[in-house]
Amino acid sequence: MEERWVKVAVAPNETLALLMEGLLKDADVPSLIQRAPGFDVPDFLSAGPRDVLVPGAFVEEARQVLENTTGLGSYVP
Repeated sequence: MEERWVKVAVAPNETLALLMEGLLKDADVPSLIQRAPGFDVPDFLSAGPRDVLVPGAFVEEARQVLENTTGLGSYVP
């Protein structure tokens, strides 16, 4: 059975998404960063919003880890 990945946060750019990914890694939560729909263009480089996803089993833990990272345009849904 395939694991379902769930969006737990959105960052306004790759730099903040990598920060979130690092926090999740420190908490032993696997994560994946994706460019937001409509921004998957090489010309954007590290600009443009990024979605931070985790496996479904880690959603609550990830949201707790990331709850204090909001600001500068990022948010946890």
